[in-house]
Amino acid sequence: MKFDDMKVLEKSIVPVYEKNCVDGSNFHEQVVNARELWKALEIGRDFSNWVKDRLEAIGAVENVDYCLLAKSGEQNGRGGSNRIDYILTMDTAKEMAMLERNEKGKMLRRYFIEAEKRYREMKLIRARSKAERRLFTDILKEVLPESPNKKWAYKQYTDLIYKHVTGYNAKQLRELYDKPKGANVRELITPQQLKEVMRYERIIEGLVNLGQDYAGVKAIVENPTAYLPQKAG
Repeated sequence: MKFDDMKVLEKSIVPVYEKNCVDGSNFHEQVVNARELWKALEIGRDFSNWVKDRLEAIGAVENVDYCLLAKSGEQNGRGGSNRIDYILTMDTAKEMAMLERNEKGKMLRRYFIEAEKRYREMKLIRARSKAERRLFTDILKEVLPESPNKKWAYKQYTDLIYKHVTGYNAKQLRELYDKPKGANVRELITPQQLKEVMRYERIIEGLVNLGQDYAGVKAIVENPTAYLPQKAG
């Protein structure tokens, strides 16, 4: 496993990544690159000594509180070995930030706490979206008339939603994020976009149940105000 393989969750003051490399569990957790934390803290000493001292000070255990990953393409000194990055759990990153005993350390600790809150919210939204998606496909399967092209109807409605919310259809989103054909698009978009996707799925469920065909649904989704009841003059 290399550092470059990790998915970026936050690109703010200190990037936060999603990876299960630290504790070996199957679920993903948030992690921080110690070198990026060091840069944000503006430490006036070399990284190697700082990170080792801080990890020792908090009693951090390798492969529990942090792990070591190779940074491909970058080398240490003249010897030519790949640079090693220290990947920290969020708790470890918070402790190391607070050890600096200054305002920047306190600020970064608060930033990590907020990042954890956003991550928990994202996981809840994605879990709910799976149930919403099953309901959406079940309703389409039940309501849409049988035809040889019925299986393509799911793709049509899905692409309509993604295009309206993000500006891209499912295939384009995968290409945009350099993901393979079968990648779950819902994991590529933001929590706010995912909320909008679920909202439009519910709208389309209602329209299809009322007998609207794809052309009618598309017209309403793309220009909903045109179909609102007009106020009496």
